[in-house]
Amino acid sequence: MMRILLFALFLIFCFQSLAVAQNGLIVESSGIFSSSDRTPFWLQSNRHGMYARNGSQAFSRIQYHSAVEEIGPLNVYYGADLIARPGSESTLSFNRGYIALQAYGMEFIAGRFYNTSPIHAADLSMGSLGISNNATPIPQIRIGLIDWASIPFTNNFIQIKGHLSHGWLGSRRYTEDLLLHEKVGHVKIGGDLPVNVYAGIAHYAKWGGNNHPEFGDIPTRFSDYMNVFLARPGDERTPGPMQTYVLGNHLGAWDFGFFLDIGETNVTFYRQHPLESRDNLKLKSLQDALTGISISLPNQTRLPFNRIVYEYLYSKYQDGPRRSNEGDDLVRDLYRGNENYYNHGIYRSGWVYHHQTIGNPLFTPSDSNLGILNNRIVAHHAGLSGSIESVEYTAKVTYSRNYGKYCDNRVPDLGDQELFGYQCVNEQDGVTFLDKIVTIGGHSVTQWAFFAGMAVPILSNSNHRITLLVETAFDQGALTGDQFGILAGFRWRPGKP
Repeated sequence: MMRILLFALFLIFCFQSLAVAQNGLIVESSGIFSSSDRTPFWLQSNRHGMYARNGSQAFSRIQYHSAVEEIGPLNVYYGADLIARPGSESTLSFNRGYIALQAYGMEFIAGRFYNTSPIHAADLSMGSLGISNNATPIPQIRIGLIDWASIPFTNNFIQIKGHLSHGWLGSRRYTEDLLLHEKVGHVKIGGDLPVNVYAGIAHYAKWGGNNHPEFGDIPTRFSDYMNVFLARPGDERTPGPMQTYVLGNHLGAWDFGFFLDIGETNVTFYRQHPLESRDNLKLKSLQDALTGISISLPNQTRLPFNRIVYEYLYSKYQDGPRRSNEGDDLVRDLYRGNENYYNHGIYRSGWVYHHQTIGNPLFTPSDSNLGILNNRIVAHHAGLSGSIESVEYTAKVTYSRNYGKYCDNRVPDLGDQELFGYQCVNEQDGVTFLDKIVTIGGHSVTQWAFFAGMAVPILSNSNHRITLLVETAFDQGALTGDQFGILAGFRWRPGKP
């Protein structure tokens, strides 16, 4: 712990001496006090994995992000974000570290960088169903369009946007050295009209991996990558279940919405439907969705806020309980229903990275790193941000009813670690697993999560810009318990040139 603190202080002084030349430099130091051994939800969720979940903690951060530099036909930018957090979950690591090249409307970026998808109000949202701001950025290489690009001969009426990436999920999980495949694509129609509608899809796949307790090392040949890319079955060298259905664990989201401009007011409406199987591709679980609206107001408005977001999450249906598949796909998939969002029978850690949910943080991971315990959720969420004079502020409130998860043979019984203390029990009848839905049965627990934070400038001159950071959060309910927390700290930047 002491070595981390001393090293962080050393870096602060080293970087501060370069401040005049480095206008992209930011130094931050803060601490969290929590009333329990659990950090309040909105003090640690959707923070890119920077804060620990285990209560009071200290935190230091040094980041530098360059401006875009022109090198011939290329635009180049880069950055790094070093964090130090002493304590029982201590870390000294680069939360971000990346370099990006841009040319002809395309971008190539490599390293750890912020990456959310599909479209949503990332800064105020409860979290995307795909990739949110919750977990530590995943190391990856990505190529894609910088922004919306017009289809030729459509006069900007039809535009597209998308990217393709390859990532590494590391070894802190049930199956080590997992790989991540990601591709996201959207089309937007409307051009210069005040309303533009859009539709898209985000596709993610975990694949490969070493030291699986049952299957050992799962191959990662180029042929395996192509099978993952096209969502095809594997060959005889891949695990048996992946030879009959698809290679890897595939998930994602359908994404629909519109952009509306009313003068200087911008409205974004979005609806994400989770993808876990072929049935989801056919939108057979339409009631399961994250629905949101984001309103951005012009700065000169007399209202004390300029952004407001409301979201509604429903994920209870999941194509119904697990049941035998009597359709044409019986040979390839013996069962249907119970999509069991973010869970998988072979990659049992689920949709997590460094023990943090990659998607929406309301989906609760197990402490033992064996999957998502709570994925049947009904939630309302609101967020707003604005400024009063020079003080910037943000506020959030989330209410959720949590129904645990359906039981099935793909996720192991976790005994006392099950949500609400109930066990999942699976019974076998011939080749059909019948689900005893013990974790739900109409039972649910409710949870409130409140957050308010502000950034107050206290010094601004030619040498220094110092901002006071104050945040408070409060949780109440039976899911994560009752706790109150305060974050206080300072952010320093070089003075304006």
